[in-house]
Amino acid sequence: MKDSALVFPPALVPVIRDRCVSCGRVVAEACDGVLEHLLTTVFYAGLDTYEGSQVPVRVVFVGGSEVDLILPAGHEAGAVPIYAWKTLRFHEIRPFTVAELVKLAVATSDEHVYVAVRLLDDGSLGVAGIAREGIGLDDDPFLKLVTARPGGISVRVGRDRLVEYERGMILTDGKNVVVSPGRLRSSLETAARGAGLDSETIPEYLSSVRELVHEMAAHGHGGILVIYNGDHPALGESASYRMVAGSSIASLLRLSKIIGQPANQIERTPEKITFGQVLHNAFVSESQRMVEEFGALTAIDGATLLNWELALVAFGAVLPVAAEVTVLDAATARSVDLGSRGTRHRASAVYARDNPGSAVFVASEDGGVSCMLRCPEESHVTMWQLGAYK
Repeated sequence: MKDSALVFPPALVPVIRDRCVSCGRVVAEACDGVLEHLLTTVFYAGLDTYEGSQVPVRVVFVGGSEVDLILPAGHEAGAVPIYAWKTLRFHEIRPFTVAELVKLAVATSDEHVYVAVRLLDDGSLGVAGIAREGIGLDDDPFLKLVTARPGGISVRVGRDRLVEYERGMILTDGKNVVVSPGRLRSSLETAARGAGLDSETIPEYLSSVRELVHEMAAHGHGGILVIYNGDHPALGESASYRMVAGSSIASLLRLSKIIGQPANQIERTPEKITFGQVLHNAFVSESQRMVEEFGALTAIDGATLLNWELALVAFGAVLPVAAEVTVLDAATARSVDLGSRGTRHRASAVYARDNPGSAVFVASEDGGVSCMLRCPEESHVTMWQLGAYK
């Protein structure tokens, strides 16, 4: 695929197959033609309107499954309603068409409710019912497709986003940079340890940062997200919208990990295990909700500032812009000309320079994302270009 070529949704199929691990079964059940039909129909439904209003389209592809209730692994149906997916199944399969998806989209305005699409015996697709997502699964068996606004598709599995597609481009998610070994990951791990997280919880912290960047890139307005390497970010007190100290994503991850760990010294009856699982997933769900809320705030002019606990300190903060700042590209080690990139990138570079160890993510309106970081032992700012590739 050439960098200069825009792509149509069917081009996402090999990308999905390559990145899909936990949802391998439903993807493997469908041939390329079926997946292309799925993507194209959802894409066009996202361009349509219902009674003159644009509504997000949410579809979950369940493969050939006819099961109405999906439980987490190791759980049985009991008094406490724990489920991963629950489907209200139609008596008869409805047609999988743009018009059908647009009409049902009104009933899926809740971010956890989806139109369930099933692979039928004849190899075609049909609308099987309305599905509600319960607790988030690390090994979710289904594929979710969301069109939050016209011209885009987000393909997700559980809490992970496989592909972000916007206006003919596949957007990178920065996954390799954020979670793979390197200076950026090391800096974020240092911040996580400063927030009191142990080595088992740090991967969840990195995933949360990655999701925050996803949310910022997805809304299409551009923005700046600062992950400050400390408890009190600079400029937090002079920002337009300063926040009262509240809960943090890191504290929720810490609690979810504690609740989810087996207590060898405590009696583990089925009732206690079930209740502990409910609490664990409540903390995980709340952390996901906070990620979405913080990501949405990045659409407001100015920077959104989080401390190393991933607690919201302020948003709408105006960062200073300096005439001179040295920025080197992480891939080439060459100097980056910020003159053609606009005020956001220059302000982000200045903040990164003046606050070593703090990661500054900046998104353009076209969905492209960069990250600025100055390592304490270096005098220059390093820039990773995470943003849109075609």
